[in-house]
Amino acid sequence: MQKTEIERVSYSVVEAAQSIGISSRTLWTLIREGKIATCRVKKRVLISTDVLRAFIQEQTKINGNP
Repeated sequence: MQKTEIERVSYSVVEAAQSIGISSRTLWTLIREGKIATCRVKKRVLISTDVLRAFIQEQTKINGNP
């Protein structure tokens, strides 16, 4: 029986930080500064994959890369 892989649409703060190569502390700072949008589901704070991609793309442009 094959296991079907489900595409992730969001990550916890720790997972999101790991996925973009920064510490969770740095990510919490970015969240507090309003640079990263989050979604709350009860007590969980989630960050969508689209938000992470957009943030990385914007940082790439800000830092002078195409």
